[in-house]
Amino acid sequence: MNTRFRHFGELYTYLETQPPKEDFLHHRIGAGWETFSKAEFLLTIRYLTLASHENGWRDKQVAIAVSPSPYWLMLDYALILSGAVTVPLFTNISSKNLLFEFLDAYIHTAFIESKEQENIIHRSDKSIEVIYLGEHKSGYRAFGELVKKGKEIDKGNPKLFEELLCRIEENDLATIVYTSGTSGTPKGVELTHKNLISQIHAIEKQYHFDRESDIAFSFLPLAHIFERTIMHFYLSQELRIYFADDVKNVGLLLKEVNPTVMTVVPRLLEKVFFKMKLKALEGNIVKQLLVRLAFYRATTKNPESTKNMLDRGLDALVYKKLRQALGSRMRMMISGGAALSDMLYCFYLNIGIPLYQGYGLTESSPVICANTPKANKIGTCGKAFPGVEVQISQEGELLARGDNIMRGYHNNKEATDQVIDADGWLHTGDLATIDEEGFITITGRKKELLKTSTGEYVSSVYIEQKLVSNGWFEHALIVGHGRPFVVALLFVDADFLGRLATKMKSTPRKALESEKFRKMTEKFIAKFNKKLNHWEKVRDFRVLAEHPTIEAGELTPSMKLAKKQLIERYGYEIDEMYKDHL
Repeated sequence: MNTRFRHFGELYTYLETQPPKEDFLHHRIGAGWETFSKAEFLLTIRYLTLASHENGWRDKQVAIAVSPSPYWLMLDYALILSGAVTVPLFTNISSKNLLFEFLDAYIHTAFIESKEQENIIHRSDKSIEVIYLGEHKSGYRAFGELVKKGKEIDKGNPKLFEELLCRIEENDLATIVYTSGTSGTPKGVELTHKNLISQIHAIEKQYHFDRESDIAFSFLPLAHIFERTIMHFYLSQELRIYFADDVKNVGLLLKEVNPTVMTVVPRLLEKVFFKMKLKALEGNIVKQLLVRLAFYRATTKNPESTKNMLDRGLDALVYKKLRQALGSRMRMMISGGAALSDMLYCFYLNIGIPLYQGYGLTESSPVICANTPKANKIGTCGKAFPGVEVQISQEGELLARGDNIMRGYHNNKEATDQVIDADGWLHTGDLATIDEEGFITITGRKKELLKTSTGEYVSSVYIEQKLVSNGWFEHALIVGHGRPFVVALLFVDADFLGRLATKMKSTPRKALESEKFRKMTEKFIAKFNKKLNHWEKVRDFRVLAEHPTIEAGELTPSMKLAKKQLIERYGYEIDEMYKDHL
């Protein structure tokens, strides 16, 4: 790759100079795929850039609220090349946060794909222009109309596009990405061309990809900086990319696309793990015993240890079939967005799926550190990325500095000054350690390190992760700050509850409220508690049938719990668990 490019204008020029690629981007429509060549992709971006320029969008914020697809990428690149500032929005965002983001970012134009989105946007501000991605609607401009207009502009002034690229500077603001807001109001993270481009160059140094043979599969929201940055890299490498139409279809599409690489989040890896196990356990008693042995071995064996005859036998009889659930040629999965349990990490590596956990924040574009094929250590988030400096503060907090660190929070200098110090260090808010080899381990969230009323500290994230590790619960929320001991709110997994109800020949509601399930949960927690210090033990719990929702502000678009809101909502249930101790 030409590592000299400093901004997206130079990246565009670089892609133009490379050989043609007909089989480039693939968008799922119905039962088939819509395919774009590289030439079509770049030409559409050119036309959209010119139309954006004529609309006077330079230095203005324009929202993208459409599903992940080649069209999303075209809009993003074109707006950035024209000098506009893109504001990617989750299509499932709560109306409260959507209103805040539109007002905070001064958005005047939004690309959408449904009447429902239009109604939500216009409830916040009727003056905002909405442009539909799909078919033209009377009284509205559409994506295709802008492409057509840009083509006319290009014909009349063929040098204008190159002139626009020449105006771009590496420190120009490219995008404002809003944080998920797990503990309050979202913040708009301002990222420049340099921030984003630095990540492309860093990823290239850490992972090897082949332009002709590698196939990338994408199902995560492009509004999330993790998937978006990876997509920037895929495009720079000119990989074939397939976009899923719905996360529910991922299992089927993996077998159809048969990719070699994809980015994942731990929750998906958990779901795949439990589905693999349930399916593998179907059969006679001999098969069930073999499967239990295979899963025990895969979740406990050190992947770096030598394989013996048992491992080779289990691979031929069990692991080989498990790998087929992810296609037959997966050679790399990169996990981010949340902490990955050691058990899952071991499992995927032991069944032959190369898995690499990374860590970062929206504020760092996002990667700060990551495991790689050359350096992969379970329990860690890998070593610092090229161009990123790291250190641990006296309080044990991980600090990072480099070209990937954000310019600041939009309209919020006070918050910016709180996280970026005078020396340029980003205070991540996460507690961490760095071992002698340079591997970074996140030990807890600074704000989520609970302090009980007895003065003991508890890592809530670690306990929550363990509580969802058996597949019974979709989410777990630990409470204990300023309280005499630790309790938990447990949100039951719908699929698990359905299977339990069938087994009990009952309804899901009755199964949830049954004494049998209560005792199952008590036994599970009691076993888990044996591994904890006495002040960390979960002393009581409540299993909840209602699931947190994005619209209610209890769940972020990236599926993380908004803990503050949930603690307020379930205040009565929490107080009940402490009523005899207050």
